[in-house]
Amino acid sequence: MKKIFILIIAITVLLSCKKDQPADKTDLYPDQPVTTPSSSAITVFQSNVAFYQLFVYRFDPVTNAWTARIGSHFSSISVSDPTFIGFNNVNVSDTGVAMFDMVRLYATQTGSTNIKTVKVNADQVLQFFPDFDGAKTGIVKVKTQDITLTRQDASTFKIGISGGGTYSEVTKVIDLNIIFNEAAIGGTSRTFAYKLSPTALTL
Repeated sequence: MKKIFILIIAITVLLSCKKDQPADKTDLYPDQPVTTPSSSAITVFQSNVAFYQLFVYRFDPVTNAWTARIGSHFSSISVSDPTFIGFNNVNVSDTGVAMFDMVRLYATQTGSTNIKTVKVNADQVLQFFPDFDGAKTGIVKVKTQDITLTRQDASTFKIGISGGGTYSEVTKVIDLNIIFNEAAIGGTSRTFAYKLSPTALTL
């Protein structure tokens, strides 16, 4: 009987200690991020300024280095779903943006690197999901979709985009991997790495 009494006391002590312990890392960082998109991340990476553009860089596997900033990478909050950042030229009609350097990556097919000729626009591209409620870090999802590119003769073709990455509101950096589906132009797929930030990066 005495042994049973001691065992009950020991179990009670252990359980009370467990209750006072801080949450395990697995509790703080669940396997899946929260399912509600972050509005605070939108305010970090997007500003309500005409012709606003993040500093966007692409890793070039040929030169094994990050490219210079990709210019004309204008962004905006989606009109139809404000949880998305899109890349489009909302300030000038009948033109586009250099989204993810697509105007240069597909210059052979379009015959131009001019954003007004190629007319790349996408209203919904990036969506941010924090690691847990209130977190300043999380994952970025790239909306899977076909992007229309226009050739010099005004004909068009589509390149599929998908992918994702991570973001931090502390460092103010988005790390992305974009997969380009090139089936429409006789290819398969290519993947490029990107860094995006509201401030210039030294890479």
